[in-house]
Amino acid sequence: MTDKILSPEEVAAQLTAALGDAVLDTRIQRRAEGSKKIENINIWITIRRDAVHAAAEELMKIWYPHLSCIAGYDKGADSPDLRIQYIFSIYGGVVKGEYMVIFSLDLPKNDARLPTLTDILEGAAFTEHEKTEYLGITIDGLAPAPHKFFLPQNFPKDVYPLRKDDKKIPDSMIKDLWACGRPVNRPPAPLGGGDE
Repeated sequence: MTDKILSPEEVAAQLTAALGDAVLDTRIQRRAEGSKKIENINIWITIRRDAVHAAAEELMKIWYPHLSCIAGYDKGADSPDLRIQYIFSIYGGVVKGEYMVIFSLDLPKNDARLPTLTDILEGAAFTEHEKTEYLGITIDGLAPAPHKFFLPQNFPKDVYPLRKDDKKIPDSMIKDLWACGRPVNRPPAPLGGGDE
């Protein structure tokens, strides 16, 4: 890790140079947010799945990152892939310096395996277990959990709620939450715009 604050372009260039042909695409997105129009910077890097661990290691050489989460979604019934996004932030606490670095990759549904990052970022375990339960991804090297963290303990094996395939959540586990009605002894929710 260096003490130098790199520009978004320098971060992208350093990661691209280090990862070589494992980088498939890079883009920098800048947005002004809030009433003060504070700049928000996202560095998007699409990589091959075999480069996940190396990408995190290279990012650590720039600045110790915070792994916000690993996001994922099924690209649809017509696609053979899941899309996985490792969302990191760097330069947290540096005035006007925090960047999001997002490593995106496609993961084949029929071979949904990734390496764990827990050997270099112990906090990755929680979000890795989440991807295992919701998307059915096998995380090689992740210590097994004695129970489910996110789904009911009796949730069917090999059914993943965020997959768009034929294996669905059993009807017996779906609750008609909308049918329960609103409690009669609760005041209506405030709609704002008042004098409070």
